[in-house]
Amino acid sequence: MTARGINKLTALQVKKAKANPDKMYKLPDGGNLYLRIDSNGSKYWIFNYTRPYIAKRNDLSLGTYPEVTLEEARTVRDEYKKLIKQGIDPATVRLETKNQKQKEAEHTFRVVSTEWLKKRELEGKQDEETLRRLNHDAYPYIGEMSFPQLTVDVLEVKVFQRIIDREALSVAKRLKSDLNQIFKSARKKKLIQYNPIEDIDLPNPQGGNFAAVTEEQDLTPMLNKIWNYSKLHARCLITTQVALKLSVLTFQRPGEIRKLKKAYYYPEERCFKFITSKTKQQHVVPLSDQAFELVQSIIDLHPHSEYLFVGRDAKTYLSDNTINTALKRLGYGGKQTAHGLRATARTMLDEILEQRVDYIEHQLAHKVKDNNGTAYNRTKFLNNRREMMQEWADYLESLLDVSAQSL
Repeated sequence: MTARGINKLTALQVKKAKANPDKMYKLPDGGNLYLRIDSNGSKYWIFNYTRPYIAKRNDLSLGTYPEVTLEEARTVRDEYKKLIKQGIDPATVRLETKNQKQKEAEHTFRVVSTEWLKKRELEGKQDEETLRRLNHDAYPYIGEMSFPQLTVDVLEVKVFQRIIDREALSVAKRLKSDLNQIFKSARKKKLIQYNPIEDIDLPNPQGGNFAAVTEEQDLTPMLNKIWNYSKLHARCLITTQVALKLSVLTFQRPGEIRKLKKAYYYPEERCFKFITSKTKQQHVVPLSDQAFELVQSIIDLHPHSEYLFVGRDAKTYLSDNTINTALKRLGYGGKQTAHGLRATARTMLDEILEQRVDYIEHQLAHKVKDNNGTAYNRTKFLNNRREMMQEWADYLESLLDVSAQSL
C-alpha cells in the first residue's frame, strides 16, 4: 500500500487532463509532485520542495508529459526526497550533473585526440599514419564517447577486437600506442583518473610467421626493393622475381603461388582458376593489367614444365622458402613474410582503398558468413573483385612512382 496522500493520480487521469484556456492549473499526485497543465495544453511535472539549509520553497521541473511518464516522475520524486533527507539540494545535484555532462560533451575522444594531434603538429611531429588509424579504427566507434565511458571492456570490443579479427596485429599495437598517449593527455586534463589502455593485452603473431607491413610509409620502400630485386641480387631467378611481385599483386597463399600450373591460367579471361589448399574449393583470381603482363612475360619461359614458377632444377616449382628468403635478403626478415603479404593487402584494401570487406575476404578465398551461414562462392562479386584487383595494382604502382621520384 502507498502512504496516505501519495500517488493520487492515475495514468488515465494524466492522459485525459484537459487545458483550461483561461489559466494554468495543477493536479497533485502527493509527495510534493504535481502535474502542471498550461493554458495551451502543455503538461509539465513539477517537484515542489523546501531547499535544505536556506529553507526556501523551490519548483523543480522533472520534464514534460508524455516524454516523462507518471511512473518515471514518481521515481525521480522519490530519489529527490531521499537527497533532501540527507541535506542535499536536488537542484544543486542536477546542476552539477548537467555541468559534468556538458564537460564530457566538450571533451569527447575525438575532441581531445584532435587537440593532442594539433599539439604534436606544433612540435613538428608527423602523424599522417596515426590520423589514418584513428579515422579508420577509432573515430567511427568511440569518437563521440566521453573518456569515463571508455572502459577496458568498451575499448576491447569496439576498437581492438575488430582489428584482431582482420589479423592486423601490428596495426592494433600501433593504435594502442597512439591511444595510450591520448589517454595520458586526458588524464592530465583530469577527465579520467586512470589510463585503461595500460590494462589492454594484445596477442602477438604466432611465432612471427605472419609478420606483415601494414603502413603505407613502410610499404613504399618495400615495394621499391621488391620491384628492383633482380638489380639488388643479380643471380636471382626471373621466376623468383615474378613470383614475388605476383604475391604482392594477387595476395594468394604462398603455396598456391609457388604451385601455380599453366593449366590454371586463362589468358582470355585474365584470371587464374584453381582449387584452394585450405577450402578445397575452386577459386578465381582476377588479374590486373600489371599481373597479366607479369604472367605473360614468363608463360613460355619453361615450355616443357607444367608449372609457371620453375625452380633452379628447371623441372619442379619453387621451394617453399624462396619468397621468404627473398624478403629476408631485402632486409625484411621478421618484418614481412610471404604469407604476411595477404595481411598487408587486406589491411591496405580495407583502410586506405576502402574496399568492401566481403570483396576482400572472397578474394583471399576465406569462408564468408552470409545470411545463409558460412559459405564461399567462387564467382560471387567477381566483377567487383576484378575492379578491386585493378585498383590495388594501380595503388601499388602509384607508390612505386612516388618512391622513384624520391630517389
